[in-house]
Amino acid sequence: MSASSPPRGLKANAMGLFGDFVAGIATVAPSSSVAFTLALMLSFAGLSSPFAVLVVGVGMLFVAVGYSRLNNWRPNAGAPFVWVGAVLRPWLGFAVGLGAILGMLFANIGNIALAGSYLISVVAPNSHPSSVLVWIVSAVLLAIVVMLAIRGVRPSIRVQMALLVLEYAIVILFVVLALVYEVGGHHAGVRAPSVAMFTPSLSLGGFKGITSAAVPIAFLYLGWESTLVLSEETTNSKVNPGRAAILGLVFLIIWYTLLTVVFQGIASPQNIIAHGTDVLAYAGTILLPGPFERLLPVAVFVAVFGTTQLQLIASSRVVWAMARDKLLPNFLSSLSKHQAPLWAGIILGAIPALALIPYFASTSANAAIGDVISAAGIWYLFMYAVIAFTSVWFYRRSLMRNARFFVGSGLVPVIGGIMMVIALVYGLIKQSPAIAWVGGLTIVVCLIVGAVYAALSKRDYFGQQLMVYDGEEAGEPRNMVR
Repeated sequence: MSASSPPRGLKANAMGLFGDFVAGIATVAPSSSVAFTLALMLSFAGLSSPFAVLVVGVGMLFVAVGYSRLNNWRPNAGAPFVWVGAVLRPWLGFAVGLGAILGMLFANIGNIALAGSYLISVVAPNSHPSSVLVWIVSAVLLAIVVMLAIRGVRPSIRVQMALLVLEYAIVILFVVLALVYEVGGHHAGVRAPSVAMFTPSLSLGGFKGITSAAVPIAFLYLGWESTLVLSEETTNSKVNPGRAAILGLVFLIIWYTLLTVVFQGIASPQNIIAHGTDVLAYAGTILLPGPFERLLPVAVFVAVFGTTQLQLIASSRVVWAMARDKLLPNFLSSLSKHQAPLWAGIILGAIPALALIPYFASTSANAAIGDVISAAGIWYLFMYAVIAFTSVWFYRRSLMRNARFFVGSGLVPVIGGIMMVIALVYGLIKQSPAIAWVGGLTIVVCLIVGAVYAALSKRDYFGQQLMVYDGEEAGEPRNMVR
């Protein structure tokens, strides 16, 4: 390719294993996720919430093993739709790809609204900003996110590293302060960490409470898989993305469990539940009164901004890959001079800004869009289950090769997929009727669109030949599935 030729693909070898790891944990936004879900977890599982966090995290980890095994076979920026479409059916792959895009897009509508609100609360904590001001701040933040995204994944990861250092420095400070407060003092309602928190004994409804809490906790982990769609820009692309997803989830399980243990004991469960999504801000007022109490909201803002950036980067690559494969309009496959998706990133950045106009302007629209945002988690659970089962189906003819292969490529992903199905079913039952209906209809609509598209198309975009790998890692093809 000459110096004047336009870039043909995403920038190869733009980051290594550590960059993949950063992308995975930044997309999840751990600090803000705990802030938004801790009260809900306590309302279901009581002080046994750490036990529920640990169990659901292990289920996600098992799903990540399935993702890793599929990445060993075929690294691709459109990983969800390519894997499912090639291994199972093209129409189902299209549906999964469409749902992945919508899930990340809906999540970003909520993310950017929260980012704008939190930034204003940090700068002017006692103010009551108008909806117009919140929209302007949110739109400016989105413009920054889009600008970073079209400059490529390498500068974006560098920004994420700086944000993570700030976020974790603040949260670790408050973790230490909280432990000192809980262990050293005698404050009403405060509960020091205990082994009993890792049993169902403190759950409000025993195992039923733990199972019900699995729904919001599953939402807590959403986004860890984003590193897999960055595989074409990663060194050792058949190994590093999957390895980073697994390492990232191990870290997140430990981190989420720690934060839940510490912050659920900072006050009585009734007080924490009463503060809802502002629980970390409430903890800040207890642990470090005065101007420094705003440090925890700063950490939450940083986390939300970071996840908005990574969600946009991930979703733009799935759109770009689908356009490259002629599944979406061709102009969406255009790249910036930095070899990053151009129009895909711009459009996916503009949609949340436009969606926030009715969100802020009308109470009824606010509620409707809020239901759509919450329902995105229902789709994620469906996608995780499908891809876990896809991994097992792909390697099915090699499962009996040896015990290690059976466990890593069969048993573990199957268990993870089953756990996601259970969480999905409970999500449809336990969530509000509006969220359950929107989530269920999103799955149905994506499946219908995928089936209709496949019926109208005469091409097989995924090819006829699939290969099963003989080794535990990516290696030489052994035999053909089709």
